[in-house]
Amino acid sequence: MAKWKNIGGDGFNFELAIDGTNKGLFLDKTPLENRFGYKYGDVKIDKGKIHTNINLPNYLRKTNTIPFGLVDSIHLGSVLNDIEQGLNNVLYGKIDDDSDVMKSTAKSIECNITMRVMGNATCSQVLNLINRAFYEGTNLVYQRASVKCRYDKENETVIIKKKNYYTLKCYDKSLEQSREGNIVENGLLRIEIVMLDRLIRKLFVGKSTIRDVLTKKGLIRIIDEYKRIFIEDVINEHIKPCLSEVEKILFTSLVETGKQKETLVLYKEIIVDEQVLRKALIRWYKLNDNDEKSARQNASSYISRYKPKYGFPENIIDTIRAFSKLCK
Repeated sequence: MAKWKNIGGDGFNFELAIDGTNKGLFLDKTPLENRFGYKYGDVKIDKGKIHTNINLPNYLRKTNTIPFGLVDSIHLGSVLNDIEQGLNNVLYGKIDDDSDVMKSTAKSIECNITMRVMGNATCSQVLNLINRAFYEGTNLVYQRASVKCRYDKENETVIIKKKNYYTLKCYDKSLEQSREGNIVENGLLRIEIVMLDRLIRKLFVGKSTIRDVLTKKGLIRIIDEYKRIFIEDVINEHIKPCLSEVEKILFTSLVETGKQKETLVLYKEIIVDEQVLRKALIRWYKLNDNDEKSARQNASSYISRYKPKYGFPENIIDTIRAFSKLCK
C-alpha cells in the first residue's frame, strides 16, 4: 500500500438544486466540523443551489499537505456519517424536510500527488517544463521574486485548462503552506488534476452523489483516472514530445552553427534539464567522428565547464519520472 501514500483526493465540490418555495433561500458559507474539531468543509445556499465543499484530508489532519489516499479510506464511513449529520444540523428548518442533501452531485473533484522534487531540482524549474510542454493554449502562470535576485522571477503555480474536462494545477506546496503558517519540508511539489463535470459524469456513469463518490470504490476510480490522465496526457502527449523536440532543436543548432556556445546563447531558455543538452551534445560529438565513450566524456566535460555560468537545471526529468512511477 506504500505506493498510495502520496496520491489521493483533496477537495470535493457538490451541488444540489432547490425547488419550490425554498428556491430564494440564502445561506452564508458555514463550516462543517468533525468530532476532533477539524474543519473539513463548508456549505452555503446561493442562487437556488446548495453548495457543499468537502476537503477530505482535513477530516483527518490539520493540513491537506498529504492527500486522502486509499490507506485513509477506512475512515470514509465516518466521513459520510459526519457530513450527513453536519449538513442536517446546518440546514435544519431552512429547506424542506424531505430534501436529501446527500443526493448533491459532484461538480469538481481534486486528486493529486504531492512529493518532494528530486536532487537539485526546484519546484520552479519543474513548473517551467510543464508550462512549456503544454504550448497549445494560454496557461495561467503565477510567479514571485527569485530568492537569488528580486528582479528575476520564479514560478510558483501553473494552471492549464481542458475545458469541461479537467484543470491541471501544479504548484509549490511548501510555499503555500509556509504562507499559511504551517511548517513543512522545502521543495514539496503538488501536481493536481481537478476533474470537472463532463469527466465526472463519465467516471461515475451519471451517479455522482456524495454517497457514490465518497467511498473506497469511488476513490479508486478517481485515483485510477488521475493516473491515466497523468501518463497518457501529461507525460506521453506533452512532456515526452517536448523533451524530444528540445533535444532536436539543440542538436540541429549545433550542426548548423558548429559552436556549442552559440547554441547555448540562442536556446538557453528551453534547456529544461541538462539531460536534454547532454543527449544533443552526445549526438553532435558522435557526428564529428567521436566514438560513444568519447562523445559522452566530451559532453560531460562541456556541461561541467559551463554549468556554473549557465546554471543548467538538473533532476527535472528525474522528478517527473518519480511522479510517473506512482502512476504505474
